[in-house]
Amino acid sequence: MDNWDDLKFVLAVSKAGSLAKAARSLGVTHSTVSRRLSALEERMGTRLFDRLPEGFTATSAGQEAIAAARRVEAEVLALDTRILAQDAELEGPLRVTAAQLIFQAQLAEIIARFKELHPRIDVTMNAANEVLSLHRREADIAVRVTDKPDESLFGRLATGQNRCFYTSKDYLRQNQDALMESATMKPVKFVAFKWWGSTPPKTLRDRFPNAEVSTVSDDMIAMHAAVRAGMGIGRLPCFLGDADPALVRLPGMEPSRYFDIWILTHPDLKNVARIRSFLKFAADAFKANSSFYLGK
Repeated sequence: MDNWDDLKFVLAVSKAGSLAKAARSLGVTHSTVSRRLSALEERMGTRLFDRLPEGFTATSAGQEAIAAARRVEAEVLALDTRILAQDAELEGPLRVTAAQLIFQAQLAEIIARFKELHPRIDVTMNAANEVLSLHRREADIAVRVTDKPDESLFGRLATGQNRCFYTSKDYLRQNQDALMESATMKPVKFVAFKWWGSTPPKTLRDRFPNAEVSTVSDDMIAMHAAVRAGMGIGRLPCFLGDADPALVRLPGMEPSRYFDIWILTHPDLKNVARIRSFLKFAADAFKANSSFYLGK
């Protein structure tokens, strides 16, 4: 193997299981991945992957190549991290990842103010619901909604959060008799969030035994839209529900605890000037606005 770059293609195919997915992860075309892999196999005189209907499966030779690719990748990432850790200037690239909703709520505003103070820092915002890896240097800083931040990362607790039950003003008006009662057998609609369970939570069933799910959402923005559209009661983070004038809290229900917001980075990068500066700036900004997230 005379081209180290070939290992990158082998590793991408191994992770993705198909040429198309590997191509997307590498930012190249499907035909490029196919051509590079076939050329490598021809030069080495052996197949690295079996092409099966369910996807690409590594042969014994392929497994050897994948193991080597992983070692090379780990060394390159470690070198990149060590070099960046020596950077003491408030300039250069800074990649921040967070869920789209967090950017909408406050993070974009925080980044805008940070850029005013440090115009030589080039901030890239990656609005990703999937968790990008800080260890693999897919981002420099991650703002995550979690109660269990990765212990191998370094960061700050930005703010706690609460959540509450909300409904649209129209839905409340149309179902006022049922929704204003402390307990009732009348049916009410509930918008469920897939990751919290696809049935009405116990606190809601205790008050509305005949509560039924009108729809299930796997995305918080979509769930907010469903509640706003009058599809029923939904449990939302306070910063999202309270900020929408079309929504009201369900009468008689108090906010309950929700996941915290953390700002995290790789521990080897915590002393990089631009990263350290942003960590403190963003954490202070979230903390100053904690009542917004706690629903106070």
